Amino acid sequence: MPKRPLRSESLHVLVVDDDEDTRANLRDLLELDHYRVQTAAGFAKGMEAIRASTESADEFDVLLVDRKLPDGNVEDWLPRLKQAATQAVFIVITAYADIEGVIAALQEGADDYLLKPFNPELLRKTLNRLIALKQAEQKAQQAQRLAAIGQMMTGLAHESRNALQRSMACLEMLEMEVGDKPEALDLVRRVRRAQEQLHQLLEEVRNYAAPLHLERTTSSLQGVWQEAWDQLSSHRQGRDAALVERVEGDSRCQIDRFRMGQVFRNIFENALAACHDPVRIEIDCSMASGDAQGGVRVLVRDNGPGLTPEQRRRVFEPFYTTKAKGTGLGMAIAQRIVETHGGAISVEVEGPGATFLIVLPG
Repeated sequence: MPKRPLRSESLHVLVVDDDEDTRANLRDLLELDHYRVQTAAGFAKGMEAIRASTESADEFDVLLVDRKLPDGNVEDWLPRLKQAATQAVFIVITAYADIEGVIAALQEGADDYLLKPFNPELLRKTLNRLIALKQAEQKAQQAQRLAAIGQMMTGLAHESRNALQRSMACLEMLEMEVGDKPEALDLVRRVRRAQEQLHQLLEEVRNYAAPLHLERTTSSLQGVWQEAWDQLSSHRQGRDAALVERVEGDSRCQIDRFRMGQVFRNIFENALAACHDPVRIEIDCSMASGDAQGGVRVLVRDNGPGLTPEQRRRVFEPFYTTKAKGTGLGMAIAQRIVETHGGAISVEVEGPGATFLIVLPG
C-alpha cells in the first residue's frame, strides 16, 4: 500500500520510554521542529498507540523506543512493532551499558540508535538522515512501479486503440442498420458509452504511468485554482456551490500551471460529488512556516461527510475509488504532479469534511 510522503511539518512520532522526564524532554525537542508527538510508557501501550494510529489513517513515521522497559526488551518486541508500523523509521534509545542489546536490535531491523543523555543536534541530524533515506526508498519503489505500468501500457494502449477503433466503426454501421428500431439503438448507444469509459480509463492509466515533464513559470496559485473552479462550471450548474478563499501573503511559486490545475480540478470534482447543497469549499493559502525559500501552503477543505479511515488511508492509491464511474486515478495523478514539483500533498485529519494540504516550494 502506498505510504503518504514524509513531510517534516507533519511527521508523526511515537516515543516509547518508561521515564517521564525523558518522554517530556523528547516531546519538547521534537515539537520545536514541528513534529507531532505521542508518548507511551511501555511496549504494550506503544502497540496500542500504533494500532489506533493505523485505524485512523494517521500512521507513525518515526518510533523512538527505549531499549529496556518494564514489559520487555526492544529486540524481543521489535518484530511485532515492525509488523504493526511497517513504514516507520525505528530508532533505539539506550545507554552505553546496553550496547550489546542495541546490536541485537539492529540485527532485528532497527534503523539506528541514540545514546542517553541526548544531544539535541545529533537527534535532529539522525532524524533528518533517516527520513531522507526513507523518502528515497519510497521514490525508488514508486519509480519501479511506474516503470512497470508504463511498459505494460505501451503495448496495451496500442492494441486497445486498434480494437476500439474497429468496434466503433462496426457500431456506426450497426446504428445505420437498426435506425428504425429504438430498442436496438438504445443498446448501441449503451455500448458506445461503455467504449468511451474504457477509452478514458486507458488514457488516464497512460497519463499516470508516463513521465511528467513540467513547464514551470512563476505563477499565482490563486489564479490556477480559480481557473480550475471556472472550468467546472458545468458541474456546478443548478447547484448552490461556492469557493471561499483566504490568502495570506504571496501565492506565487514556480509551477506548471496546467499540471497544478489538474490537481485542483480533481480535488474540486471530488468535493462537488461528495457534498450536498449548499457546497462550500474553503481554501486557505499562506507561506509555509520555516521555509526560507518562500514555500506555499494550501489547505483545501469541503463541507461534505468527510473521509472514512479507509478512504484517508487509500485516497492516493491507484484505482481506488468510491464513485460508480470513477477510475480511481485522479488523486494518484494529483499526488504525482505535486511530488514532481518537489512538494507534498496529504489528507489532514481535522474538522468536518475532507481536508487536503498541499505544500509547494517557492
